[in-house]
Formats: sequence, C-alpha cells, structure tokens
Amino acid sequence: MKITLLPSEKGDCLLVESDDVAILADGGMPGSYAAEVRPFLGRFAAAGGELDLVYVSHVDQDHIAGVLQLLEDMVQWRVHKHKVANNRPSTKPKFDEPPAVKRIWHNSFKALVPENAGEIGTMLAARANTLSSSGNPAAIKLAAAYSNIANSIPEAIKVSRRIAADQLDIPLNGEFNHLLAMVRGNNAIKLKLGSKLSIRVIGPFEKDLEILRDYWNAWLKDVKNANAVRSLKEWLENSRAGLPAGTLGLSIDDEIGRRAKVTEPNLASLMLLLEETKAGGGVTRAIMTGDGHHEDVLAGLEHHGLLADGKGLHVDLLKIQHHGSEHNLDRDFVKRITADHYVFCSNGEHENPDLRIIEVLLKSRLGEDDELSPNPEAGQSFTVWLNCSSQYLKKQIEAREEAGKSTTKLEKSLEHFLLVEEALAEAKAESGGKLKVKTLKANPLVLEI
Repeated sequence: MKITLLPSEKGDCLLVESDDVAILADGGMPGSYAAEVRPFLGRFAAAGGELDLVYVSHVDQDHIAGVLQLLEDMVQWRVHKHKVANNRPSTKPKFDEPPAVKRIWHNSFKALVPENAGEIGTMLAARANTLSSSGNPAAIKLAAAYSNIANSIPEAIKVSRRIAADQLDIPLNGEFNHLLAMVRGNNAIKLKLGSKLSIRVIGPFEKDLEILRDYWNAWLKDVKNANAVRSLKEWLENSRAGLPAGTLGLSIDDEIGRRAKVTEPNLASLMLLLEETKAGGGVTRAIMTGDGHHEDVLAGLEHHGLLADGKGLHVDLLKIQHHGSEHNLDRDFVKRITADHYVFCSNGEHENPDLRIIEVLLKSRLGEDDELSPNPEAGQSFTVWLNCSSQYLKKQIEAREEAGKSTTKLEKSLEHFLLVEEALAEAKAESGGKLKVKTLKANPLVLEI
C-alpha cells in the first residue's frame, strides 16, 4: 500500500494506491489544489493512472473544495476534446488533463435533505459571527469551523451537479445502492474483482446522518443572505444544461476529546478501514478518519468485530482525525488504537495539530508506564507524518510577499507549526531511535507500507 500525502493547506488530500486500485481521499483547499494537487494528478493521469474512487469524507470546504475543482477541470477537458473532435475552435486548458474518475462516495447535501424546498441560508455564518465575538479561544475556533461549513455548502451542491448523468456521469455511492454511504452490515467492499484491497465503512452510522439531516433542515429554513442564495442559483442555472453530446464518460484530559465541541458535519464523516492482503499472509490496515470523533471510530471498529470491548487494536496507518484538533480524540483512544504510521493533515492554521494531541499521542508510545498503550506493538518504532513543514510555509510566505499579498494568516500558521516541529524534535531526540518524523519539504510525501 502506498499513500501520497498531498499539500492541502488546512485540509485533507491523500492518494491511496494498492496494487491496481487508486483512491483519492478528499481534495483539500482550492489554493493547494491548483498549486500542488492539480499538477500531481496530471502527471498521475499521463502515466496511465485512473481514480477508482474519489471519497469525500464530508462537506467541509477543506475537504470538498479540491474535489469540486477536479470535476471542473474534467468538464473543461471534455468540452475541449469534444470541440476538437468536431473540428470546432477550442482553447486547450492551461493544465494537464486530470485522471478519469470511476466512482464517488459522498453523502451529498441533496441526498440528506431531498424533501426540503427551503432556500440556502446563512445560519452557519451568523453562528460563526456570534462565536467569533467571544473572548473564549475555544469559541473562536468553533466559529472558524462553522464559517468553513457555510462556505462549503454551495460547493457540495455543485459537486452533485457536476457528477450528474447529463454532465460527467460519475456513479455516486453505487456500492450503497446509490443511497447514503454509511455503516450497513459487516461486508467488506472491493472496488475491483480479485483486488487485494477491501474497504470497510466504520462511520457514519445512521443515527449520525439523522442528526445531520435535522441540522441541515434547520439551516435551510433560515435565510439571511440573499446574495449567497442568488450566487448559487445563478451557478446552477448556468450549469443546468448537460455537456455537449458525445462528451460523457483543563487538564489535558479535561480539554481534549469533547464531542460536544465537534460540529455535526464532522461527526457524520465518512470513515473507512482499508485492508490489503499481504502476499505472505496477514493484512495491512489503514484507518481513514476524515474529521470524525474517536468514539465513532471505536464504534465502527467494534461493529466489524475488530475491537473487543475495552481491548486495543494496532494498525499500519492511522490518519489522525480532524487535523489533530483537540476535540476529536483523547488519551484513551491513542492508547487503544496504535499504529506504525500516524498521519496528520494540517498546516498550523487554527493551531492544528493541537500540541496537547501531540503530547498524549507521544506519551502513549514513549511515556511512563501508566501513560503507555498496553498494546503489545506499542514498544515498536513508529513514524509521525505531516503533510506540511515550516520550510514549506516559509516558501509560501515568500511567494505571497513577492506577489504583494497578505501573509498574516500564513505567518500565524508558521508560528504554531514551529512549535509542533519543536515538540516532535525533542521527543525524537529522547526516544532512543523509536520515533521518526517525516514532514513535507518540496515534493509530496510518499509513505509505503
């Protein structure tokens, strides 16, 4: 199994390859997609690569925006090739052709609230404004989360439009009978017959989607921003027609892990357990968590019989949920679920990864007896991976300065990321060789299991 950690700003974007199966897990932010992910996928396609699955964990902008841009790129190339084939003038897109997408897993806005005819409102943005006026750091961080969701709703609706049968015609949730993707039974899913890779859905459960559906319905009924509504309606109207014919194809423990501080869309993250059979026997396991909560990760693993009550599980890779936010995991979780590789997708924005999460994770592997995970594998060496670095952020700051653009947000991200790197460097120096740290330098990080 090969995992490429693509730059995604504050979001997630991973390419998972297993034998002849390739999965794009989320798409990151628009800027990182245009600068890094788009050219990478162009090279991937030029080498014959196709995406067997594009998996959108949930609708937050830092997960779905890059996926939308990928679909927009596919539209541009299909229109261009159609015009050329019919001897009509056409300007070639300024970027390489993206890979074909065979299917998408995504719990779309439309699927969650099909019966609601209300207008798109801005309750989330209003809630964000209210929270941001608080002097409480936790409230300010939550405000940013709600603002992020508000920005992502139009993007989620656009994704649904682009993959429709009269446009890109990409099957949505086909393995779930085109219904919502969630935990349904215990069967593993194979994307190709005979493939070594199996996928188990460990979240969300139906109850999580019911809560999210109620949340969206309330959101839809609250109309406060006519401009946002009008903008989305205009886009949908302009995209109503199909593509041209022929184009289709307190203490730390009191402060972390608090479920009540996690937004409803994050709690409904689509989470996967990837299992690849090894040639000599055994299974390689990777847990893809989106922005889910540790309680739901554990519940999903228990559902599939992989985690006995109170017991632990060791896997090859754990993608740390929600960029290492303090609300999505706790000390008990990192003691129960250990891994050879821990992957963080974050660039320091919103102070992610949180230093308290780094601390409890490291103590579960390097701490005192009562802090250590009881898993037998906890004494083995392990690696922490980050799809960013202070070096990478400094280059981004230099580029923005040269372009005369503001660097305030990046400088704040850099300030936090330096603290993260310092904490990891100190732990590595004291680990006796047990801890390795991999950060993004110039090229995407590649992790091979």
